[in-house]
Amino acid sequence: MLDRLTTQIAWHWTTATHVLRLTPVWVWIVPVVGAFVVNLLNTNAVIAPYLTKDVAEFISPIILAMALALAACLAAMKSHVFYKWQALFALALFLRELHFAGTNTGFYIAMVLLIGWASYARDFLEPFFSDRKIVTLLTTIIWTYLVSKTFDRHMWDHVLPAGTTSNLFEENLEILGHTLFLALVVVSIGTKAPASALSRNP
Repeated sequence: MLDRLTTQIAWHWTTATHVLRLTPVWVWIVPVVGAFVVNLLNTNAVIAPYLTKDVAEFISPIILAMALALAACLAAMKSHVFYKWQALFALALFLRELHFAGTNTGFYIAMVLLIGWASYARDFLEPFFSDRKIVTLLTTIIWTYLVSKTFDRHMWDHVLPAGTTSNLFEENLEILGHTLFLALVVVSIGTKAPASALSRNP
């Protein structure tokens, strides 16, 4: 039992180090730059009304619906398992934005399962798993969502500029994450999988 657990930990650790090696350093400052830009735009009286929570909750499902529609089409048209995984990722994001009871908790469970499965089945996700563009976008998306949640938890309220709220940054960083996810789906179209990998399933 202990040997099996140790093997699993080592496997997922190898996955994490592989992803981090492919991830450029600048990825870690993307949410910071995003928050800075949001704050700057919020000082503009013309743009500020479009950065509110109400506007964000209208825009977010539209972006994710586009990503989900495209991801679903790719999953139906292409045989590689990555496109199925990507479509499930898009579905989890979209359902969370609908704000039904339990969708927030369900989203976190889905993310853990999707990321855990991707690590477990990493060999079946080649060449996507070793494509720097795909890995960079995925890492940026997940990191941006995580940072947005720190605003949701009001961890930065004590350093926010006067007159701003955590909602301003949380909602608009989520929009940034959604937009990056749409970009991921588009970029994934151009990744070529070897013919031998098309019919493999984990």
